[in-house]
Amino acid sequence: MRTRSILLSAAGAFSLAASFGTAFAQDSGQSEEIVVTAQKREENLFEVPLAVQALGADQLENSGASSVADLTTLIPGASVVSSSTPGFDTIQIRGISSGTTGDGLVGYYIDETPFGVPNLQLTPPAGMLDVQRVEVIRGPSGTIYGQGSMGGTIKLVTQRPDSREFSGRLAIEGSSTENGGDNYSVSGIVNLPLVRDQLALRIAGQYDELGGFAAYDNVGTVGLDGDHVNDFTGVNVRGTLLWTPSSDLDVTAMYWRIDNEQGSSNSFDLAYGDPTISGFFRGPGFTNIDMDLYSLTLNWDAGIGTLTSNSSYIDHTLDFDVPFLTLYTNDSTFDTTAFTQEVRLASKEGSPINWLVGAFYRDATIDSDICVYFGACSNVFPLSATIINTVGPIDTTSWSVFGEASVELFNGRLVPLVGLRYFEDERSANGFDRTLLTSESQSASWSNLSPRFNLTFNATDNWMVYFNAANGFRSGSLQTSAQATAANSALGLPPGTITTQIDPDELWTYELGTRWRTPDNTLQIEASVYHTDWQDVQTQFASAAVISVANAGDYQIEGIDVGVLWRTPLDGLSLQFVGNINNAEIDSAPAALSLGTAIDPGARVPNVPRQNYSLAATYERDVAVFGGSTLTLYSGYAYRDDQIDSTTGVHSGETNDLTLRAGLEHGNWEIEAFALNALDDDDYASVAPASGIYQIMYPRRIGVRLGVNF
Repeated sequence: MRTRSILLSAAGAFSLAASFGTAFAQDSGQSEEIVVTAQKREENLFEVPLAVQALGADQLENSGASSVADLTTLIPGASVVSSSTPGFDTIQIRGISSGTTGDGLVGYYIDETPFGVPNLQLTPPAGMLDVQRVEVIRGPSGTIYGQGSMGGTIKLVTQRPDSREFSGRLAIEGSSTENGGDNYSVSGIVNLPLVRDQLALRIAGQYDELGGFAAYDNVGTVGLDGDHVNDFTGVNVRGTLLWTPSSDLDVTAMYWRIDNEQGSSNSFDLAYGDPTISGFFRGPGFTNIDMDLYSLTLNWDAGIGTLTSNSSYIDHTLDFDVPFLTLYTNDSTFDTTAFTQEVRLASKEGSPINWLVGAFYRDATIDSDICVYFGACSNVFPLSATIINTVGPIDTTSWSVFGEASVELFNGRLVPLVGLRYFEDERSANGFDRTLLTSESQSASWSNLSPRFNLTFNATDNWMVYFNAANGFRSGSLQTSAQATAANSALGLPPGTITTQIDPDELWTYELGTRWRTPDNTLQIEASVYHTDWQDVQTQFASAAVISVANAGDYQIEGIDVGVLWRTPLDGLSLQFVGNINNAEIDSAPAALSLGTAIDPGARVPNVPRQNYSLAATYERDVAVFGGSTLTLYSGYAYRDDQIDSTTGVHSGETNDLTLRAGLEHGNWEIEAFALNALDDDDYASVAPASGIYQIMYPRRIGVRLGVNF
C-alpha cells in the first residue's frame, strides 16, 4: 500500500494529463499545427468545430497503447465495457453504452476503410503498428461516417509510403509481468521508393508474445491445471503501395493481415480470489481472431474539388472455446465478410461555400456457429446439457447518401453548417437449431434521415466557440426465438417482453464547446458541455449462458470535457490534462423489463463511469552522454470511476493506471525502460455476476525497448 501511495503521489507531482485532442501537438511538446481529416477533408485541427482529438505516434508509444481498447485511457469520457482479448473488445464514449451485442456504437476506420461486425460491438484487432496518428471524434458523427457512430468515431491513420527516400526501423522489446510470464515484441518497418516521385512501397510487421498471468483450475481433473494460461501471440503484417502518376492523382492499395491467438481469455471466475479460469473435465480453451483487410483508395483533384473513392473487403474471424461458471463451455465461431464502397466529392480549398457530397454501400455477412453446453455439445451424449446450439448467417445490405455545406460569413467570423445523411438497411437471418432440428428465418429493413447543425463563432484567431447538434442512428437487431424465450424466463419477465426483432435506436446530442490558445501556442484550453437524448436503447442482458437484446427505454446523458496543455517555460517540459464528468441515467424503461434487471428509471446507465481523467508530463533535454544524446522522460496517470453490470447492477472497481518511461536517443539508436500499470492495479475493471466473470487491467509489466532507425 505504501508503494502504491508513493508511486501515485509521484505521478501526481510529475504529471498533468495524457493527451487532449484539440489542436494540441501531442508529440514531445512540439508546437506545429496538426492537420486532420475528421470531417473528411484536410483541416487545421484547431479550426475543426467538433470535439476532436489527434493522438500522435509518440503519444501512442509513450502511453503503451497497443490496441484500440488501450486508447480509452487517453480519451475523455471513454472506457472499456468488456475486453476478452485484443480485438475482442467493446468500448463506449460519452455514456453511449449498451453491452457487447448489437451493432457497434463507435465507428472505426482504418484510413478510409470502415470496420464493423454485424450484431457484435467489436473493435478492430489492429495494433498501433506504424500508425501516424489516431483521430477521435467524441459525439455522434453519423452524417459523414454512417450508422454505428452514435457515440463517436475512432480513425487509425497509417503512415504513407514515401517515394523519395529509403528508410526503415527495427525495434525489439522484452518485459516481465507481475506474477506472470515474460513478454517479447519485435517490429520492423521499411519504406522502399520504387520510382522516384511516383511509386513507393511501405511494409510493416510486428510479432508480440505475452506470457500470461492467469491460473487454470480444472474441477474434474487435476492434471489439467496450469499457470499463465491466458498467454497471447499476435502477428501484424501490412503492405501499402502508393502510386502518384501526376500531381493531381494518387492511388493507395493496402493489405493488412492480423492473427491474434489467446490462451483461454482475459475473463476470470468470480469464485476465486486470484485471476483464475475454471472448467470441468476440459482444458482452458482459446480465443483467436484473424483478419485480412484489402483496400484501394483514389484521390483525384477534379478541378471543382477532390474526388475520393475507397473500395474495401474485410474477412474477419472470431473463434473461441472457453469455459465459464465452471461447468459450462461457450464454443462459438463468427466469420464476417464485408465489402464497402464510398465515393465522395469535396469542394476545393478557398471555395466561398465549403461542401461535401457522397454515397456509401455495404454488403456484409456474419456466419455464426454457437454452442453453449455442459459436458458435450449435444443433448444426446450422457451427462450433457446443451443450452444454445445454433448455426446460420445474418446478412446486411445498406446504402446511404450524405452531404454537408458551410459558408463563412463576416470574413469568417461566423460559420454555419448543415449536414444530412439518408440511410437504408435490409437485414435477414437464417438460423438452424441443431438440438431441436428446427429452422428460423427473419428479415427486416430500416431507414433513417440523420441531420447535423453546427454554428461556429471565431472570435479571434486564437479563440473559437461552437454549437453542434447531431443525430445518431443504429439499425435494429435480429435474434432467435430461443434466445428471446430463454431470456424472458431467466430474467423473470412475462413472455413476449423480449422479442426476436429489436427496433432501431437513435439519439440527439447537443454540444457547446470552446477552444482557446495563447498567441505563441504555449497554453491551450478546450472545454465542451453536452446533453444527449437516447431513445429505444438496444440493451444487452445476460443470465448464466443466455445473452439477448431488448429495447430498454430512454436514456438521458449530460457531461463536460475539459483539457489543458501547457508548454512550460522550462525548455522541453510539457504538461497535459484531460478529464470528463458524465451523468448517464435511465429516463424511462418498460415496467416488465425493470423487474428482472438493473434497468430502472433514475438508475445509472450500465458500463458507464461517472468520471475519468488523465494526467501526463513529457520532458526532453539534450545530455552529454555518448558525446551527445536526447533524454526523454514520460509519466502518465489515468483514472476511471466504477461501472455497473446491466443485469444485476453490481459495481466494478475503479482503475488507476500509471505509465512510466525513460529513454535515451543517440543518432539513429534509442533505448528506453518502461513500466506499464506501474501501480499493479488489480481491482475489477468490469464485473458481470450473472455470467460469473470479471476482468482486470493487465498486471504490471516492467521492460526495456531497443530501436534503430535507418
